[in-house]
Amino acid sequence: MQRRLITSVLLGHYLSAFTALGIPLYLPRILAELAPGTPGWAIGVLFVLPTLCTAIAAPVWGRWADRNGCRRSLLRAHAGLFAGFLLAGLSPNLPVFVLALIIQGTFGGAMAASNAYLSTQLKNDGLSRALNWTQYSARLAMISGPILLGLLTSQGLGLSLYSYLMALPLLAFILILPLPSDTPRQASSSQKTHTPGKLPEDMSRLLMVQFLFSFAMVVTFPYFVPFGEQLGIGNDALIGMLYSLPHLVYLLTLPWVQRHSGNLLLPGLALLALSNGLQFCNAQVELLFVLRLLSGAGMLLSFVGLHRCLSQRSRHGATGRLFGWFDASGKWAGTAAGVSAGFATQTFGIASPFLVACLAAIAALVLARPLLTTSAEIPA
Repeated sequence: MQRRLITSVLLGHYLSAFTALGIPLYLPRILAELAPGTPGWAIGVLFVLPTLCTAIAAPVWGRWADRNGCRRSLLRAHAGLFAGFLLAGLSPNLPVFVLALIIQGTFGGAMAASNAYLSTQLKNDGLSRALNWTQYSARLAMISGPILLGLLTSQGLGLSLYSYLMALPLLAFILILPLPSDTPRQASSSQKTHTPGKLPEDMSRLLMVQFLFSFAMVVTFPYFVPFGEQLGIGNDALIGMLYSLPHLVYLLTLPWVQRHSGNLLLPGLALLALSNGLQFCNAQVELLFVLRLLSGAGMLLSFVGLHRCLSQRSRHGATGRLFGWFDASGKWAGTAAGVSAGFATQTFGIASPFLVACLAAIAALVLARPLLTTSAEIPA
């Protein structure tokens, strides 16, 4: 029963993540069809609009989940994405399309909702491993979504893609329907070790580490193509492969790494800082392959360590708010990273985002050490 539950949640999350992460790459083509003459800056704004809405709404939905149940909140997330894509596919003009993106971001948020629901069904190492697998499904969607949707756009599909993709979050909704409901935290009986609904005392530190880690990952994304071209890589497919290498490391090695009993957050952040610092200094194409693999190792170890910290703190209760704030922190980091990458490249050069990422990872490393000490003191 537990394996079926985890499989349903993970598959549902992948389906929703595939739609949400795959289609933004093709916004320029969709806007050219829907509203020709849309200025270039508007594309960037619409690209981050759903993420901004999710960042704002996630803590609110987290509190709602604690009051009404995390399974119900997960159904809401899939239904919200379905509604947003349905409206986008039917959009007759740009204002309606913008409203659809707002609905998608505000009422979506499948990552936080999936993790919060899993935390009501799993505990300790089981929950930590499940959180690793939800991130696995997100990485898989991040790689497969743009590739598969690119094949569809090459056949001339634009705005109509939304009408086809809306079936995926609907299928995710159907997968979650038969799963067991959870008891809302505020309705549950008191626990012996912790007050129900209480957030961990080091919540702000955890959120800051999550923000800095997410920032360090995302800030190098927007300008990776021109960075590769500056190194003399003229093949777009090769640049795309190098870009995807860290995510492939996560996909291929997670099953072995998560068997480690200790917390790998500190070595992960150290590897992330080192790899980004070396990529900033690197001027040789041959070394970039190795450094991207090193980035993937740092990303993987950091995620596994962060998820262990998160699963330990979920014992306090208030899982809806905990995972809502955690997800919102990552979304705000992504938004800030996009802005920072643009400023850094314009001011200090195309390789500068890697230096910014290195400094952010070092800051996260310094802040993260007390999290491991606190984790050791949290009773099982």
